[in-house]
Amino acid sequence: MRKSVLIVDDEELIRRSLRIALESNGYGVALATSGAEALAQLTSESPDCMIVDLRLGDMNGLEILERARDRLSETKTIVITAHGDMESAVRALRLGAFDFIRKPFDLEEVIASVRNAVHTADLEQRVAYLGAQQEKDREPALLYESDSMKAAVSLLVKLAAQPIPVVTIRGETGTGKELAARLFHRMSARARGPFIELNCSAIPEQLVESELFGHERGAFSDAREQKRGLVELADGGTLFLDEVGDLPAAAQAKLLKFVESFEFRRVGGTKVLRVDCRVVAATHRSLEDAASFRRDLYYRLSGISVTLPPLRERGGDVLLIARHMLAHFGRLYRKRLDGFTPEAEALLVAHTWPGNIRELKAAISSAAVMAEGPRIGSELLGQVQHAIVADVARLPEEAEAIVPIEHLEREYVRRVLQLCGGNKLLAAQRLGISRQTLARWLAEPERAEG
Repeated sequence: MRKSVLIVDDEELIRRSLRIALESNGYGVALATSGAEALAQLTSESPDCMIVDLRLGDMNGLEILERARDRLSETKTIVITAHGDMESAVRALRLGAFDFIRKPFDLEEVIASVRNAVHTADLEQRVAYLGAQQEKDREPALLYESDSMKAAVSLLVKLAAQPIPVVTIRGETGTGKELAARLFHRMSARARGPFIELNCSAIPEQLVESELFGHERGAFSDAREQKRGLVELADGGTLFLDEVGDLPAAAQAKLLKFVESFEFRRVGGTKVLRVDCRVVAATHRSLEDAASFRRDLYYRLSGISVTLPPLRERGGDVLLIARHMLAHFGRLYRKRLDGFTPEAEALLVAHTWPGNIRELKAAISSAAVMAEGPRIGSELLGQVQHAIVADVARLPEEAEAIVPIEHLEREYVRRVLQLCGGNKLLAAQRLGISRQTLARWLAEPERAEG
């Protein structure tokens, strides 16, 4: 992507000479003849770099820095100052300017300053990316009490301790595959190394190879600088490829070659590079049945795999996770949220959660926003209620297939008991009934037979 520069100067000769020099070096250039015009442009665009003269006809260049400070968070600013006006230049640096150039200036000096500015911005973005990843690493790990999840995590931890180069995590959308990958990384000997993530479904096809393996300067029209890919950033750590099944065919071929040797070339490069990283791939798809996924890559990725169970198979984990999420949103929204009413908990336990933890998070977030008191009632879980009603709406339409409501009530009670891990006291609490009533429901003969 071509870097953009905004030139703010009221002298036409300076604007023209700077524009010609910058465009000849591959930069996109926009012009502003006054401070007001510059501020107007900054409301709709965020250039990578801005060159501004401190002496403009309508305002001082320092005013632009002060008035557009919030809008310049992603822009590096270079100020042009007259000889002897060092005090203003120092003030500009204190206001966040990246560099200053004194008149009369040399065009090569300007180009060098712009190149340093945009390169620094790129480095800062990389640092911010890695910092965000490290911040995620401090988030809580997977929450679970169910036997099915215990088994999956136990296998994950055992594999993490082994020098296995490629591992695949399977599971439905929203089951926590990213958290599992982070846990895998933390439990490995590479825990002190970086955890680098690529969502394969969220990046345009034409950018995948460059994002993964980087590119050399001049590799394509917008490659103005050398760029390290994510595989290089993951050296010594873990590379997490989320939704690997969505990779385009060309990238699949390159990935296969990489995971077989951990060697690669940057786009446009001739030098073979090698990294020491571990690859964790995640997918919600059945790769063995996907016609668009290479068979040889499938066999390479499917050797060692862990499958995360869906939320509907995790029993009491629903309430464990829901309570944790409610506490989180209480802190986030600065509300006192103490828990759920028994009716609300019964709804949470009864729902099958096809969207898994992601769906549960959306439901709890919405309820937390709408809550006016410390406890979340069933009326605030509208999404969950609608989903259960939708399940009921899928019942057979034939008259002979209709069953008495008592049958549905009994099935609902049994479902709650199952999701409570067979704990009758907990199930009774979730249903808002006594344990004796629960026992009677489970022991009574079918009412419809009378």
